[in-house]
Amino acid sequence: MVRVLHIFHNMGNGGIEHFVMDFYRHIDREKVQFDFLTSVEERGYFDDEILLLGGKIYRAYPLKKNPIKNYRDIVRIVQENHYDIVHRHTGSAFGYYDLRAARHGGAKHLILHSHNPQVGKPWIHHVCEKLLKIECIPVACSKEAGEFLFGKNTQVKVINNAIDCDKYKYNADVRQKVREELRISNAFVVGHIGRFEDQKNHKKLLEIFAEILKLNPNSKLVCIGSGSLLEACRKQAEELKISEHTLFLGNRNDVEQVLQSFDVFVFPSLYEGFSITQIEAQVNGLTVFTSKDRVSSSSNITGNVHFIPLEESAKIWAEKIWAEDLTRDYRAIDVVKNAGYDIYDIAGELSEYYQNMGQKE
Repeated sequence: MVRVLHIFHNMGNGGIEHFVMDFYRHIDREKVQFDFLTSVEERGYFDDEILLLGGKIYRAYPLKKNPIKNYRDIVRIVQENHYDIVHRHTGSAFGYYDLRAARHGGAKHLILHSHNPQVGKPWIHHVCEKLLKIECIPVACSKEAGEFLFGKNTQVKVINNAIDCDKYKYNADVRQKVREELRISNAFVVGHIGRFEDQKNHKKLLEIFAEILKLNPNSKLVCIGSGSLLEACRKQAEELKISEHTLFLGNRNDVEQVLQSFDVFVFPSLYEGFSITQIEAQVNGLTVFTSKDRVSSSSNITGNVHFIPLEESAKIWAEKIWAEDLTRDYRAIDVVKNAGYDIYDIAGELSEYYQNMGQKE
């Protein structure tokens, strides 16, 4: 059996974590096992499931408290457990830091997996790129994310952000049930899924919804996710006088069901590599509105993704959303599967990838 150590700063409830966990659930765990290492004290969102699936969880000394102790812990964990394959998931060049520690601990195969085409703090990224860069296996979720971290002249392996498509297939009965539970049965529902952090740009989302509400007073905004900016967004909703029409549902373990209740998916992110939630929304047949030049154009798998410049006003966003034909595309799931984004196909490919790597001396 090949054991792969996946490194995250924090194993939370974000899209990247869901992506890795979906692979973990679907690979042949008699041949490949995943273990996880984080650099924070708190338990991870998926800890119980990881242990149930046979994985191990390590917590290095918190990076923010002492980077040197953190580095030494990573070295020790890799060394003591004889990990040959270490897979670091990152949005910036800081990922090289953990791979340096893993190399120091004896790991032979270092994978750096880029999940974003830009970062929130570019100066940290550039400093790390200059000081920490080491030889590794470059992997990315999209062409743009690969070019951002490794450069245009580097050959990068792209691993599609695949999902369990059947799980997100449209279901009219579930839609009705969820809408009744949320008391939004007769409303026009604008949906969003994402962490309440700067990248997801909830400030713009709320402004857009305020304008949609002017066009259709019987509208609701449903937001799934949590984060450091949640309370600030609640306050903004009050200031915009849309609180009574806005549902902040927090983290949910039934996202695929709540998604059924949406009529449109609005995603004005500041940047994205290849958004998993946009794939989920497309599989469900929804029309998606997202940020032009900030979100990978290749995320438009079904032709149902519309790109609007973030510089456009919230009013223009709302008018374009309202003017579009938002009829659900029931054939979208087949389009997504045929494009290579079904987890059942990609999991086997990834499992073989790790196994071949494990056989190399």
